[in-house]
Parts: sequence; structure tokens; C-alpha cells
Amino acid sequence: MKSVLISTIVHRLGLGLGLALALGACATTGASTLDREPHAGSRVQLDLVPHADATRVFPAAIDPRLPSADRMSHQILAELGDAASIEVKLCVVPDGSVSSVEVLSSSRLAAFDDSVMADAMHWRFAPQPGPATVRTCERATITYRPAA
Repeated sequence: MKSVLISTIVHRLGLGLGLALALGACATTGASTLDREPHAGSRVQLDLVPHADATRVFPAAIDPRLPSADRMSHQILAELGDAASIEVKLCVVPDGSVSSVEVLSSSRLAAFDDSVMADAMHWRFAPQPGPATVRTCERATITYRPAA
């Protein structure tokens, strides 16, 4: 697996203030590099776009990775260049598991889109209080940068 950089910008609407959270870290105001392996690898950036009437903060991701995209990194470099982006709708249930991922805007490479969808379904997020039937959903842009 490659290390990933996850940076999430969540805007609190109505207050006009930006609140930056680094996924995989607790309440930080910048980007966090998750280096669990000794060598640098591909990078993933996840930017959440809150709904217009949102007043909550989306739960933080716990060590999200895109291993399927890593396996096709040469194709991504050849067809999309040094970065591939996809806009999705992520829904998370209170236990922190992903209940659904929906493509809102494709990367133009169907195989990459499919790999993001498959990998994101295995991501874990910080648990949130609430009944198991409640889902928290947000729009997110996932940007993947293959290792050179």
C-alpha cells in the first residue's frame, strides 16, 4: 500500500468561517501525511463539499487508501496525467462504515472511477452518535496522484 495525503476542507455555512480537518487525524487545521510505510507513494486528496444547509461536521476518515488505483497507476498516468479527480457522494453510518458511494462527476477513466468506488466502500470514518438508521452524506472530490 502507498501512503496517502488526505486533506478535507469543510465550510461552516452561515458563520462564514472555514474549518479545516485532516482526515486520519483529529481536529487539525492542515494537511496530514499518513506515512505508515517507509517510502513515499501515491497521494489522495479528499475535499468534502457540505450541503447548503449543513451545520454539522462530516466524520474524519481513518487511514483511507486507494489500493485498486495504486495497481493501475501507470494507466492513470498515461491517460489522465499526474492527477485524477472524481466527485462523489459519500454516505457514512454512525458506526463509521461507508453505506454508499455515488459518482457525481467522472474522472473520464471508467476503470479509475470503479476503483475509487470499490476502495471507498472499505474506508472507515470516526464513529458518530446516533441511531444505526441515520446516514451522514457529503459531496467529496477525491484527487489521486500516482507515485512517479
